Amino acid sequence: MTHPSKPIAAIAAIALAALTPVSCSNSDPNAGRVLLSIAVTPSTADAALFPNGLVTFTAAGTFSVSPSPAPIPATAPYSGEIFVSNPTNPPATIATIVSTGNSTATVECQQGAAGTVQIVASANANNGTAIVITGNATLTCP
Repeated sequence: MTHPSKPIAAIAAIALAALTPVSCSNSDPNAGRVLLSIAVTPSTADAALFPNGLVTFTAAGTFSVSPSPAPIPATAPYSGEIFVSNPTNPPATIATIVSTGNSTATVECQQGAAGTVQIVASANANNGTAIVITGNATLTCP
């Protein structure tokens, strides 16, 4: 013969556990943080005015929660990057990135190449969609 109090005691223990608050800490500092926009500085630059023609561009993001503005992480979930958008008509390489850091890129004009290029910073918004946020700057090569 089974004792009716054992199933009732087990049910009571499960119900009590369900009502007991559990302390959880979210170790993901980006949880719920959405990238809203990107600003690239300087917004315009003339390589002739910079030492050795090297211009360092910095991308900062405006986020939905603090800290904001802040550097854009180049790692997941944002997977940000800064790149040079050289002209495609006619195809030309006017400038290239010579070094990168956390939300920065140093750009160099190619020897003998003249023109204007766009410096583009892009990153995922991290809001569960495929939205990519971009910011632009302009570099003039002499």
